[in-house]
Amino acid sequence: KPLCCLQGAEEGTCQAWPGRRDGEGGSLPLGGSAPPRKARRAQGSLCLTGPCCPLSLALQDLVERDCNGDTPNLSFYRNEIRFLPNGCFIEDILQNWRDNYDLLEDNHSYIQWLFPLREPGVNWHAKPLTLREVEVFKSSPEIQERFVRAYELMLGFYGIQLEDRGTGTVGRAQNYQKRFQNLNWRSHNNLRITRILKSLGELGLEHFQAPLVRFFLEETLVRRELPGVRQSALDYFMFAVRCRNQRRQLVHFAWEHFQPRCKFVWGPPDKLRRFKPSSLPRPLEGSRKVEEEGRPAGDEPAESPSETPGHSPAAPAGDEPAKAGEAAEPFAKSGNSPCTLVFAFSE
Repeated sequence: KPLCCLQGAEEGTCQAWPGRRDGEGGSLPLGGSAPPRKARRAQGSLCLTGPCCPLSLALQDLVERDCNGDTPNLSFYRNEIRFLPNGCFIEDILQNWRDNYDLLEDNHSYIQWLFPLREPGVNWHAKPLTLREVEVFKSSPEIQERFVRAYELMLGFYGIQLEDRGTGTVGRAQNYQKRFQNLNWRSHNNLRITRILKSLGELGLEHFQAPLVRFFLEETLVRRELPGVRQSALDYFMFAVRCRNQRRQLVHFAWEHFQPRCKFVWGPPDKLRRFKPSSLPRPLEGSRKVEEEGRPAGDEPAESPSETPGHSPAAPAGDEPAKAGEAAEPFAKSGNSPCTLVFAFSE
């Protein structure tokens, strides 16, 4: 059982689904059929991150390194230590790795250091963030500047450019075709993008989350340029966004463009039909010029074959399978549910 659900254990309810019995509503979709194991695991993973799960963080802090002052993530971002194993200083990465796409692709140790989380990753040399580190990350202009540069570095690797630091608006880079091809065939980058989104939310750059997710939803569902990213964008990227209203808008946008709409399982259809979205940054408008400059006269983008839920036509083997279950809650008054990170339509 997710740690955040323990807070409602005495009442027998799961905080992710107010008013429903844990075991009945905590993991079942509105349609009544249980989501696959992958979906439940994804929901549980997102449920355990961020301040939305205070009990989880309190338990983690019992064993974290604040007591002896060990802050490796801060030391790395202050350019005092190299990342491990066999790494280099962060300034070396930011200055010398920008166009070294092979190194960014093949090295699997740096990403946990560039985008730390409150949870452990596969690189056991990289330590989870402590609460003390989180506060310093948010308050230090020097560290925030390096963090944004690290974000821009990875965006460039994916064929994306940050167009406005204030709003977080992103668009296609000049070399997006080749970088998109790499994204379609290297599915482990979907995991990296999920980590990046979650780290942005942990460390004070939440306003970068929704524009990036919107970009991927448009490239996958509207333009159909990134079939290898489509399932991860629906299953994971949307639900890493911390702002409840922005999550709702992203899910509504996905619902509007998903085909066939009757198979959309990431939100309740009746609530989605009544939802009135406000405006989010629109990456397509910012990147239209890049696309037109890179396309020969009279050449129109190819129409991708129709996609079915749970399957990406050109996705390589090993990408995340489909996430079924209408895992969303009805619209209701705002509150402070400890699981608001998990579902777009949470209390």
